[in-house]
Amino acid sequence: MHGTLVETSTQQTWLWIGTIGMALGAVAIYVLGGKGRGQHHRITSVFVCAIAACMYLLMAYGQGVAIFTETTVAMTKDGLDVSTGFNLVYWARYLDWIITTPLLLIGLLTLAIRPSVGTEAARDRHALIAAVIGADVLMIVTGFIGTVSFVPAHKYMWFIVSCGFFLAVLAAIWGPVRAAAAEQGAEVAGLYSRLAGILSVLWFIYPILWLLGTEGTGTISRNAEVITFAIIDLTAKVVFGILLVTGVQKLSAHAHAHA
Repeated sequence: MHGTLVETSTQQTWLWIGTIGMALGAVAIYVLGGKGRGQHHRITSVFVCAIAACMYLLMAYGQGVAIFTETTVAMTKDGLDVSTGFNLVYWARYLDWIITTPLLLIGLLTLAIRPSVGTEAARDRHALIAAVIGADVLMIVTGFIGTVSFVPAHKYMWFIVSCGFFLAVLAAIWGPVRAAAAEQGAEVAGLYSRLAGILSVLWFIYPILWLLGTEGTGTISRNAEVITFAIIDLTAKVVFGILLVTGVQKLSAHAHAHA
């Protein structure tokens, strides 16, 4: 077990910052999304922030936290030796991620992949979207299993599996999905590359933070972990959402100007 089982005032303050920041972000994205092209981007981005705000509120109230225990019984020369391990886990964080990260990816994927029906290419692209979302969900699920595992060998094996699915997501968004964006022209490709770059850099921080934080080696404190997660979450959801909807608005305006 790393750290303490009691939330500190610093942790609660940053959880409230996350709650308020996500709520304000949802409002900002709704306003900035306008009424033109790409309303599905506006809707998904608003719900990404709204869901995250609810999950942060759960954690701020202490309802999104659980204490997992493991009891070990060993026979010694003096009799039975019973020991219990404890681990505080923000389960609401994982519930947030398993819903919002697919929505974030849907926003990115639908920017790159032109909608079409009834063709073999359309079926291939639908399969690509399904594969990326599936890998993403498994990335979160296996990361959570690693978090609640007490045996180090099990914990880090699940961490490696989770990282494998993460790399599969990256391979897709920088490979075939980026190629699909390029087919739509330089402006779409440029916006896609900027957004994919931001998301990739931010998402790389999550496994590093998991490894260094209380869910992994405990190298950094839970205070530092909660603060960093809040900052990254706000950037990956609010800032990403604003850049997505405003970028789509600019594409729409440019298309109308040249119509």
